[in-house]
Amino acid sequence: MTKTAVFSVIAVLAFSALPASAQTARDTALRASPPAPVANPLSWGGLYIGAGFGREKKSLDQGTAYQTVTPSGPGFATNEPIPLQTTNYLNRGHVLGGYLWQYERLLLGAEGDYSFGDRVPTSIPFGPEPGACGVGTTGNFICGSPTSFGSVETMGHLRAIAGVAISPNLMAFVSGGAAFGKSDTVGSHVGFFMASSPSLPVLVTGNSLAPNKNLVGTSIGGGIQVKASQNLVARLEYLKDTYDGVVTSGAAVQANLGGTLVTMTSPSEKVKMTNETIRASLIYRFDPDMSPSSAAALGWQSFTTDPALYANTWAGFYVGGGITQNNYRISQDSGMTLTIDDSNTPGLDVSKQGGFARTMDRTGDHLLLGYRAQLHRFWLGIEGDFEFNSLSSLASRKSPGQFGGPAGGNMTCYLQFTNATHCLGLSMEGNLSVETKNHLRLMAGFVITPQLTGFFSIGKAYGVVAGSLGTSSGGIVSVPPSAPLVGGATVTRTFAPENLIGNTIGGGFEFKATEDLSIRGEYLRDTYAWKHRPIGGAGFGGTIGTVTTNSFAAAASEHQIVNEAYRVSLVYRFLNPQSDRFCSFCW
Repeated sequence: MTKTAVFSVIAVLAFSALPASAQTARDTALRASPPAPVANPLSWGGLYIGAGFGREKKSLDQGTAYQTVTPSGPGFATNEPIPLQTTNYLNRGHVLGGYLWQYERLLLGAEGDYSFGDRVPTSIPFGPEPGACGVGTTGNFICGSPTSFGSVETMGHLRAIAGVAISPNLMAFVSGGAAFGKSDTVGSHVGFFMASSPSLPVLVTGNSLAPNKNLVGTSIGGGIQVKASQNLVARLEYLKDTYDGVVTSGAAVQANLGGTLVTMTSPSEKVKMTNETIRASLIYRFDPDMSPSSAAALGWQSFTTDPALYANTWAGFYVGGGITQNNYRISQDSGMTLTIDDSNTPGLDVSKQGGFARTMDRTGDHLLLGYRAQLHRFWLGIEGDFEFNSLSSLASRKSPGQFGGPAGGNMTCYLQFTNATHCLGLSMEGNLSVETKNHLRLMAGFVITPQLTGFFSIGKAYGVVAGSLGTSSGGIVSVPPSAPLVGGATVTRTFAPENLIGNTIGGGFEFKATEDLSIRGEYLRDTYAWKHRPIGGAGFGGTIGTVTTNSFAAAASEHQIVNEAYRVSLVYRFLNPQSDRFCSFCW
């Protein structure tokens, strides 16, 4: 989600907007209609309330952790930096209220809002969680990796707004003010489990934490507003909230086993916290230039009897482009089996079965081309598009089996056993790239007001998949005084680029900024069934004393790939065969 792309769309819209020209059929019908309330076409001022939905990107940067391994024998010491950065995408709702003062075309106002919705799930890891296992140096086996966690939730804003009425239906604005948030379990974890025969294994764990606190940060943004009717307004905007004042405590752990020294350090750090949001709102404005009854009558006319509802104003050929926020998920429904059985207790102590999933995201761009045919207030259309910069990859930070493990660690520790430690991990592994390339869709819509239409779509999605995919299994089990059970395995297969054909469904809204220029916000869900050659599986297990552990991760021969995409587009209609004004650029 790039603010440059968003502001580029807003700037193009602002400089491209021209006052709307009425359809000939509409003018004739209006002259024949009974007198109706008349509103100031450039009026944007007054008290307003609204609500909406946004896609929020939460970013935390806690600096860099370091893991150092100094071998006891031949070899070189390593000091590896591990970035402590997290990014999460969430869907959030909001309610807002404010007031705009207007002088000719200029507007100045104040606004407050409250945000609610999804939150980042947070838990504090223990020991080697959530890292992976591998050989640290010759003769020792280590599980673990530094990791970061936590989030900052924006609760609301109090902002000043300055804008300009570009046309009767279009207003652009910028905003600045305070963002109110709350930090939630912000910190980082260092810890590992190390085994090296004949020494006893070592488990160390530590956390660098910051106390939860209420925060006041800064917020800047900008956007556009389009009138769906005289008093109903649609808004699209970008917000960037920046917070400070959260400082982590720092943490370090160290172990010396058989002469091999391992250290993990997460320094005390002033956390950089940023929330970026693209959000859409529907706003009701109390026009100070009209009585409530006149405003209600004019609004009712926009939804029910306005001749422009039936004037084929949404028909024609169009082109467009914008930004796409892609959210890919690769999954299989089964393949994971894990059991832990202590013979001193009845039944299985731990039993798990299920599947695997990995997620990744990417913000890109798109171009689109389509045609709509309108009948009364309904329209049908066909549309194709091209996605750019939408490639996203599952990435392993290290080679399979190497200490520190791949990104997206998998280790979970089971602490219910007395005098024993079980830390096991099963996961999807590999370096797989996925990209949605095109869509071809049938679309159907309804004209809600002359300036607003809602629609849904169905069709085909076309993509590409390439790279390696597989599973990993590993862990470390310690039941003193027995020697620990350690091990890890990863099985992957590399695939040449393959074309994918899937299904897509979606829906959204489109608002007219001028007669031929409109702004669209929509959601798309692309689903692919990727069938491929068998991959195999990886297992880990054994018996120590009275405890038997079995785990296996089998890669399926078919994976489901889902892309949930959120798109904002600027759409330009250049030909309308259903109108007296056939083309928008003809004189």
